[in-house]
Amino acid sequence: MTWRAALAALLACACATTRPPAPPSRPPPVPLSSADPHVEPDLVGATHVVKKGETVYRIARTYGVEPRDLLEVNDITDVRQLKPGMEIFIPGAQRPLEVPPLPGGTAPEPEQALPTVPPRDPQFRWPVRGVLYSRFGIRQGQRHDGIDIAAPEGTLVGAAAAGTVVYTGRQSGYGAIVILKHDSGLITLYAHNSAVLVKEGERVAAGAPVARVGQSGRTTGPHLHFEVREGTRPRNPLFFLP
Repeated sequence: MTWRAALAALLACACATTRPPAPPSRPPPVPLSSADPHVEPDLVGATHVVKKGETVYRIARTYGVEPRDLLEVNDITDVRQLKPGMEIFIPGAQRPLEVPPLPGGTAPEPEQALPTVPPRDPQFRWPVRGVLYSRFGIRQGQRHDGIDIAAPEGTLVGAAAAGTVVYTGRQSGYGAIVILKHDSGLITLYAHNSAVLVKEGERVAAGAPVARVGQSGRTTGPHLHFEVREGTRPRNPLFFLP
């Protein structure tokens, strides 16, 4: 499979449709068309609705996933954030499962058994200055594979780290995108651009301009949709940013 085909295949879902805060206006460049049709993809996983008494550890054990992965995928930085009625995404699950209740008289899980929050690894820099208004995880009942940063249309978007441009083009929902592969093997994706400033195969330095903020694709206002991926697996960008 070519890089182009592989990278097109890993694009799992587009941004949530939450309207970003209105940024200050500035003269924008001529934007690309934002009339892309959006086809909702099949997601590899299931949504679990948390019930009273359920914990991250017990939910993870029921589905056979790592508790730390569950925390990262759902942008949970404190296990106490889990509340009844909350929707969380279970990667790889075929369908929602019932979490078995604790037997009567059973003590809660010991503290050492509770999952820990994945450590931050700030190997990337923020790609644009703006307002973070949508985070990674389940948003409005749908999985959101990146973060959204509102900024004035035309604002320069910088490479999160040094890397090689492996894809530029358009994808349904994402609009005009740039994808970089970094020396660590991680991939970063920059979407909804009004202009792309680099070419495939080009080597870029950390912070070098790669695009301009726009609203191409499925969006309701100018912002950058930023993703970090390890192979085809979406990672929480906030765990890689300072």
